[in-house]
Parts: sequence; structure tokens; C-alpha cells
Amino acid sequence: MDSIFGILISIAVLVVLFAVIFIFLVSKKKIKYREPDYYSIFLVGLIWFAIGIPLDNSALWVIGLILLIWGLVNKKKWEKNRVRWENLTKFEKKLRIWIMVVLGVLVLAGLIFLLLVEKGIL
Repeated sequence: MDSIFGILISIAVLVVLFAVIFIFLVSKKKIKYREPDYYSIFLVGLIWFAIGIPLDNSALWVIGLILLIWGLVNKKKWEKNRVRWENLTKFEKKLRIWIMVVLGVLVLAGLIFLLLVEKGIL
């Protein structure tokens, strides 16, 4: 039980840290605030909804359905708010690459941890 509590605290600290970094970068005008990309929200909702139903995970498919509806309600704004790679500043491109690398490393570390736990090593 203590390990689950520690993991939840770690996730909360990371979320707060990322929020502070985002607010700092927006306030320093390094990145500009953009309206949500409703097409991406729609796609995420579609994927979560489609994965949540066969997994019988009600939280996943309900959140997916909410995102799906939110994206569809704002369908007229799909092209207006699209963020294309060529429209990003050099700093924003570097930031996105770093975010992708960090997330990739975290996913890989999670998979390795999962395998080690299943094998009984940890």
C-alpha cells in the first residue's frame, strides 16, 4: 500500500512540476498559448472510447466519449486551431522533441519495470 501511495505522490508532483514549467514558459513568452486542437481531442476520444469498450474499462470509455463529443461539438474549429510542425517556432519544435523523448524513455522504463515485476526480480 505504501508503494502505491508513493507512486501517486510522485505522479502528483510531476503534474504540478509540468504545470509550473508550462506557466513559466508562457509567462516568459517562450511559447504562446494556443486554443485547443479540437481535431486531436476528437481523435484521442475516439481511440480511448474504442479501447475502453473491449477492455471493459468504464472510466476509459466514458472519458473517451466525453472527449469525442467535445471534439464533435467544436468541429467547425478543427482546421482553424490545427497546429502544424512548420508553424511552430524553433523553441517549440525543440520542446516537443524533448517531450517526446522523455515520454518515450518513461514508457520504456515502465515496460522494463513491469517485466521485472512479472519475473519476480523486483
